[in-house]
Amino acid sequence: MAPAVHQSGLGTLRIAAARELRRAEALSPQKQTTDYEDVLADDAVDVVYISLSNESHLAWCVKALEAGKHVLCEKPLALSAAQVDRIAEAADRAGRTVSEAMWYRWHPRMRAAERIARSFGHGAHIDATFAVHRADHGNYRWDPARGGGALYDLGGYVLSAVLAMKGWQAPRIVSSDMVTGPTGIDTSTTASLAWDSGATASIHVSFTAERPREVLDLRRDGEQLSLPDWPFSAMARDTVHLVHRDASGREAVTEWSGINSYRLMVDEFNRVVSGDSGWTMPLAESRAVAALSEAVAREASSKEK
Repeated sequence: MAPAVHQSGLGTLRIAAARELRRAEALSPQKQTTDYEDVLADDAVDVVYISLSNESHLAWCVKALEAGKHVLCEKPLALSAAQVDRIAEAADRAGRTVSEAMWYRWHPRMRAAERIARSFGHGAHIDATFAVHRADHGNYRWDPARGGGALYDLGGYVLSAVLAMKGWQAPRIVSSDMVTGPTGIDTSTTASLAWDSGATASIHVSFTAERPREVLDLRRDGEQLSLPDWPFSAMARDTVHLVHRDASGREAVTEWSGINSYRLMVDEFNRVVSGDSGWTMPLAESRAVAALSEAVAREASSKEK
C-alpha cells in the first residue's frame, strides 16, 4: 500500500504508525510514530488507511471518522453486518467516506468481468476458490479472538466476486461446511449457494492447500467467462487475462499488463473524497459480503450441533 501512495500523484504518505518504529520508518512516510492516536491528531491527514488485525477494524474506523478523517480499511471491513452498520452510522455522523480496501475490485479485469457477467442471464453457475498454504506462526489469522480464519481472511474475495457477478442479489445457502483447526479457526470453508433465478455458485477458501489455487469461472449453456491468472491476487502477475467464450465456441481474450490495483484504489479514493468523480467499494456491498459470510458460517455451525 505504501508504494502505491508514493506512486500516486493525488496523495502523500504523511504519517505511518506501527508498534515498532522501524516498521513505520520502512514505509518512508514524512513522519513516523508508535502511537496510532498521533495519526488521528495530525491535521494534515485527510485519509486514514487501517491495516490492523481484523478485530480492530470497527473501533479504529469509528475513531478515525470521529476525528474527521476519511477511511480506507483493509478487508474484512468488519466482522459482521451489524458492525458494518455501526461504521456506516459513524460515517454519516461525520460526513466522511469509508471504503473497504478490497483492491482486486479496482482492477479493470474485474470491472470488465462484472459487466460481462450481467449478460449471462438466469441459470449461470459460478465457481470461486481462493486456497493457499498459510502456516500458523503466531499470526493473528490463526487466532479466533482476533477475527482469524479462512472465511474472514479469504472469503471476502470469493463472496464479493460471486455477489458482484450476480448483481448483489443475496442467495440462499444450500449447504456449507467448515474444517476447524487446532486453534479454533476455520482452516477451510466450502459452500453451495443458490438464487431463485436458478443461478448457483460453489465457493471454497482454505489455509491448508498443498499448492495455491485461485478460480473465478462463470458458465451457462456453453458460454464461459473465466479469469485464469490468479483472479484474487493479480498483483503477483505483470500480465493477466480475461477469457470469454460464447455459446457458439468463439473465444475472446482480453489482456492487461502493468496494472497496479493498489494505486488505482488510492487514486480513485482520493478523487472521491476530493469531490471528483471516481469509484469506491460501497458500504452496502461490504455489508452484503459480511451478511453472506455470517450466513455461511451459521449454516456450517448448525451441522456441528
